[in-house]
Amino acid sequence: MKPTTTVKRTFMPPPHLARIGALVTVGLVALAVAAAGCTGGWDYSNVSEGNRCNPYDSHNECGSGLACTVSAWQLANQSGTSYQGTPDLALGSGAGPMLEFCPENYCCPVDGNGNLTTSSNSNCQPGCNGGAASICAAVGNATAPYDGVCDFADSGTVPAEAGE
Repeated sequence: MKPTTTVKRTFMPPPHLARIGALVTVGLVALAVAAAGCTGGWDYSNVSEGNRCNPYDSHNECGSGLACTVSAWQLANQSGTSYQGTPDLALGSGAGPMLEFCPENYCCPVDGNGNLTTSSNSNCQPGCNGGAASICAAVGNATAPYDGVCDFADSGTVPAEAGE
């Protein structure tokens, strides 16, 4: 007759399952906290001055008194066709005024009529913190809709034809 062996059983899960559970828990906590760390949170709203925004969005994601600026290229290419032959996106209702010689979109202060007002934030000033120099290096001084961009990058003064 063979001896009977007993196996001691516990209610503890195997170590690998405990590790997997811990990793899943840490991941879920990180995901929950991530929205608080992102500008604008989950729905990307109430974005502060000088931060990036999306003018193609259906709402103005910028905070109170701010609007999402658009580039001259975005205005010039409305309802057109891209170089790939597909229709260009139309600016959404969240789009604000054009910021001269700025290739990016930022939340910038506006007055009651929706016009840009002065700002101490370098992203909300013409040329937007080096954007004019980037445009100049990429397309030169005489490429529409950025005519005069290199002149501006050199002098810091918006040419009369670009500012009107």
